[in-house]
Amino acid sequence: MAEAELLFDMQLQEHVKLLSLIRTSTSDSANSRLLEELELPVQDDLELSAESVIAYQILDESGRLLLRSVLAPSVAMAPMEVGFSDRNFNAYRWRVLAVHIPESQRWLLAAQRQDVRYELAESVILQAVIPTVLSIPVSALLIWLIVGYGLQPIGRLAQEVRKREVSDLSPVRLDDVPKELAPLTLSTNDLLRRLQSSFNREKRFAADAAHELRTPISTLKVQVHNLLNELESPTASVHELQQSIDQMGHLVEQILILNRTAPDQYMVQFAPVNLYALTQDVISEHYEQVLDKEQEFSLKGNSVMMAGDGTALKSLVLNLLSNASKYSPRKAQIEMYVEQRGESAVIQIEDSGAGIPEAMRERVFDRFYRLDGDRHSSGVSGSGLGLAIVKHIVEMHGGKIRLSRSQSLGGLCVTITFDIVGDQVRLEEGNT
Repeated sequence: MAEAELLFDMQLQEHVKLLSLIRTSTSDSANSRLLEELELPVQDDLELSAESVIAYQILDESGRLLLRSVLAPSVAMAPMEVGFSDRNFNAYRWRVLAVHIPESQRWLLAAQRQDVRYELAESVILQAVIPTVLSIPVSALLIWLIVGYGLQPIGRLAQEVRKREVSDLSPVRLDDVPKELAPLTLSTNDLLRRLQSSFNREKRFAADAAHELRTPISTLKVQVHNLLNELESPTASVHELQQSIDQMGHLVEQILILNRTAPDQYMVQFAPVNLYALTQDVISEHYEQVLDKEQEFSLKGNSVMMAGDGTALKSLVLNLLSNASKYSPRKAQIEMYVEQRGESAVIQIEDSGAGIPEAMRERVFDRFYRLDGDRHSSGVSGSGLGLAIVKHIVEMHGGKIRLSRSQSLGGLCVTITFDIVGDQVRLEEGNT
């Protein structure tokens, strides 16, 4: 619009130059013909006559009108000031240019209707812009089709990786891979190969280290047991040695459990499990720990069927029971619940021990982390893997774990919830 306005102003300047050629001595009829020849033609669709577009005036130094066109008023269209200005007359807004000619002592004024200027400018602009605007959706559609077609191989690669099991790190194989996508496929396969190699090294290290340590630890336990029998009054050092060996053996067993249940090394095969009966079996096998500390233990609930891995769930219950007993004082109370609540299977264990501060409840799930480090207030040795294993098994079964303060006993309350609505689907997937 600004460029169109500038163009129209230049046209007014050209008309003023032509007006300067008119001689006041020329006959009025000749001047009228000349003024008519100066009129600016317009487009037919604007329905404007040539006479309605531009008006002219010639005045002397005093402002007296010497000559004017048909549309020009009988008084000066604008003040005697050189330059452009906007004025109203004949019921329209006009753009007026005033020019002073010192040689002939005359003022030349040319005016053009603003509405005509705007309509002409809009017509030109629309003719230039409309094709561009209309081509935008067509171009967008073409770009979308071309880019979508070009990205199809990447979509197939993403789908191939997405549908894989967590333990499947075999190379990705795609048919008709474009040469542009070949480097990405090769890089992905190379990454999978390196990940597989890394997982294999970790698996071998954890398994070999744990298995190799079992034999000397068992030998040490036998030797310490014999030493305690041989000594009439064993010293405190011997008892500390026995505790250290037991702690080392416990750590090795925990590492083995963690290694066996790792998703990259352990394919979960779900089967029907009676959670209440499983918990009873674990308690009966390891009840001596509770009896040694003269603790009161109770199991409440009812039979609950769920889909899961029996070995992993036994490790979960054992760790919960062991932690509750170890970190509770002598003659403490421990209560355990296994029941179905709505569409969920719930395991809950509470104790009357010291509990865990709220700020530290997320940290205790980290591997090898122990509250207060090795100087735990209970004086019980541990590996810092118990709750980490529990959380790992819970997540492996799609459950949730929450730590809170026991409302009835005042110690720690651990609540584990498993969704049993989709267990039939899980069993079918496991059998597949």
